[in-house]
Amino acid sequence: MSRTYIYAVQSVQTGYYIISTEGDVAGQNVATADGNGGLPAGTFLNFNKVLADNTTDVTIKGASGLYVALPEVFSFTPSSSTLSNLGYKQNATSGSKLVWSNDAANWQVDNTSGVYEIFPEGQDLYWMTDKATGPTVEVKKGSEVIEKENKWTITRIDREERASA
Repeated sequence: MSRTYIYAVQSVQTGYYIISTEGDVAGQNVATADGNGGLPAGTFLNFNKVLADNTTDVTIKGASGLYVALPEVFSFTPSSSTLSNLGYKQNATSGSKLVWSNDAANWQVDNTSGVYEIFPEGQDLYWMTDKATGPTVEVKKGSEVIEKENKWTITRIDREERASA
């Protein structure tokens, strides 16, 4: 049995929460909902670790058991031996939308003065808020902050769930 810790993740800039439902499917874009009037349904996400004051690498799971992840991005190159195109997987690019995945992704969560920045582990990207399309990732610009778009309030909910390993 492994523990998960329940958090609500809200954009500082827009007030929108990342939401999850039991109907989420792999490859579907992660959605957000307006939280300015209170907690919308589906705001509770399961983190595999308690967030510490320092950087924490976590996985984030939704209600359907799927994980928040970067999309698989394929680049297609014509094959010299066939007429078909062969695709190969690349890292997500700036502007990619977060998706639900069967595979756990590791996220670096930095606490900066009570708000958080979330980065895909090993990539030069950061989470951005976009209430129209759901959260995206953008190229990280060192310590430069683009207004509050990459700032998140992450609130622990006072219950724990146990999940099988």
